[in-house]
Amino acid sequence: MALVFCSVVITARVWPTLSGLVQCQMELREEAMPHVQITWVEGRTPEQKRKLADRITQALVEDGRARRENIHVSFVDLPPTDYAESGVLVADQKKGI
Repeated sequence: MALVFCSVVITARVWPTLSGLVQCQMELREEAMPHVQITWVEGRTPEQKRKLADRITQALVEDGRARRENIHVSFVDLPPTDYAESGVLVADQKKGI
């Protein structure tokens, strides 16, 4: 059995809209191992991450026909000095630079 990976990257601006989450470049098959990576500025609680991981997993199970045990969700928490939007570090946006 060949393993098929489907990677979805969600930015902090679009994470509440999960409808586009299951629209991968490839069709998910039973043996597919979807991996969702969320990269955002640090500051979410473990409880927020638990809830989000559960919602993403549910969307992939219900709409993407993925098997729950094959779904992987990871969080990459970056400090505001390591994340920029529109060419400006988030740390500088808060300062009004």
